[in-house]
Amino acid sequence: MIIYFSRTDKTKAAAQALHDITGLPLYPLESDITDAKGFLFAFKAIKAAFDPKGLSVRNMPDTLPEEIYLCAPVWAGEPAGPMKYFIANAKLERVRVHVLLTAATPSRQHIASVKKLMDKAGATLGEIFQIATTKQPPEAEILREHINDWLETVVHPKPE
Repeated sequence: MIIYFSRTDKTKAAAQALHDITGLPLYPLESDITDAKGFLFAFKAIKAAFDPKGLSVRNMPDTLPEEIYLCAPVWAGEPAGPMKYFIANAKLERVRVHVLLTAATPSRQHIASVKKLMDKAGATLGEIFQIATTKQPPEAEILREHINDWLETVVHPKPE
């Protein structure tokens, strides 16, 4: 299962590329935060990145398989608030979670934040992959190539 949150379609494109490769079902999270525009969105996004408790997140799956992929954008140096809300409220105790982040500038801070969230949720953290994104979603073929490399060399390497 691929669970993702996307406001500008960059993360959706990455989740779609992961789906194209794995065939796993896509599960989009929805939030009222995506309806805000301009300054109001910026304010809500920054607030939600640090305190996701007040968010309304819809379309959360009832049950999870043993292994999932979470795809999330980075807002204000943290995974997006709706994804943080999902991590805090989903039952992840027996789930292996691989994380794909989309960020303008990938950093170690993002990885540290994800590790802390997963620890708190009791999840088994798999692998983390960051994709640098700009104003437009990356081309689908380039995304598939990078994600496939990540899957083959890090997530599920083939025995030699």
